[in-house]
Amino acid sequence: MPEIHPFRALHYDAARVKDLSKVVAQPYDKVDDRLREEYYARHPNHIVRVDKRKEEPGDETGEKKYGAAAATLEEWIRGGILVEDPEPGLYAIHQTYTFEGAKRTRKGVCAMVRLEDYDSGRIHPHEETHAGPKIDRLKLLRATAIHLGHIFLLYSDPAGEIAKVSDAATSARPPDLRAVDDFGEEHAAWRIGDSDANRQIVEAMEPREAIIADGHHRYETALAYRRECAAAGRRGAGAESYENVLATFVNMDDPGLTCFPTHRVIRDRPPVNREAFLEKLSGIFDVKTWTFANPLDERRARAEMFEAVRTDGKDSPAFGLALPSVAHARLRVRDTSSTAGRVAAPRSIDWRSLDVNILHTVILEGMMGITPDDTAHERFVDYVRSADEAVDRVVSGRAVCAFIVNPVRMEQIRRVVRHGERFPQKSTDFYPKMLSGFLMCRLR
Repeated sequence: MPEIHPFRALHYDAARVKDLSKVVAQPYDKVDDRLREEYYARHPNHIVRVDKRKEEPGDETGEKKYGAAAATLEEWIRGGILVEDPEPGLYAIHQTYTFEGAKRTRKGVCAMVRLEDYDSGRIHPHEETHAGPKIDRLKLLRATAIHLGHIFLLYSDPAGEIAKVSDAATSARPPDLRAVDDFGEEHAAWRIGDSDANRQIVEAMEPREAIIADGHHRYETALAYRRECAAAGRRGAGAESYENVLATFVNMDDPGLTCFPTHRVIRDRPPVNREAFLEKLSGIFDVKTWTFANPLDERRARAEMFEAVRTDGKDSPAFGLALPSVAHARLRVRDTSSTAGRVAAPRSIDWRSLDVNILHTVILEGMMGITPDDTAHERFVDYVRSADEAVDRVVSGRAVCAFIVNPVRMEQIRRVVRHGERFPQKSTDFYPKMLSGFLMCRLR
């Protein structure tokens, strides 16, 4: 793990803003125009007015919003809406949510983390990025010099040593900050003021490697900002230096860690000939089908298909296939090694045998003519978290078909990252997200 540092967090003053739930946000890339309007209406000091600000009136280039965002932040700081802790500390963050009908709590520690180039071997990306979001994030960081959200890092700690220290330092008191997000999940933070506890956590993290679970664009933006500051002759000093980035790290062995799959919905393509398509698939996949004649039968077929995908996907790549009107199917790879060989990329067998790579290469490109450039730009393909929503689009006639995928497993992430390789975009969806505006850091 790169160096981690206790820092002076910038956050909303809980005495001035009584309910932090009204001012924090999902990460910028999860905020569409509809949600942004909702956030704007929710509170005059909502963080979205900075993190994903609307275009300024009369600004044809769209550049003025960054300066306006910075001015808004400064106004909030001067007015006491945002306050900075006087002394540095690490921060324990607990996110409590409901998954499969049960409560789970994911525990993390927030710190400023020394930026490292990927070739250092101490911090690893796991997913590909695109240039557009990085340009936007860099312009905002230049204007504000404030990290508004967190990089989400994974590390390995099977014995849970770091969580034990964090829990011991915070369990006897209520959280310093608390918010409920748009999905009803609770986010709580405690400042760890005990210098000995901070030291123990810093030392325990030092020998470990870290994997970026979420926030690749923001991490690479911070690297670009560091290069700019260094080229301009700026000297970084202390935890709040431009040489560090705000991050929360979570134990990948934590039972509270949840990763959702992202399903693929195919639209704007010619209708699929069911018999011909299934015949073509059966050359590579073991195909099991469920036919239905009415909505009740469809719901039963859907549920059985979902369960078969989960069960059969434990041993080899497996997908669900939703087709309009008459059938759903489970596709299970017969021979993973030979099928992975169809993924013509100079990558490891671990990478080529990933479910999403087989799906995209063998089926979407090889059988449906949907190219990597199409999927990168989301032509013909929508990415949907909810399996039911994906199937609903097909059944209602709004989509040609949908592919239901299993979530990536932690051991797959470990193996692929060890090869120095990255997952395709939309491969992982860790839940819940780290909120923007909950804990921030003002750079110096």
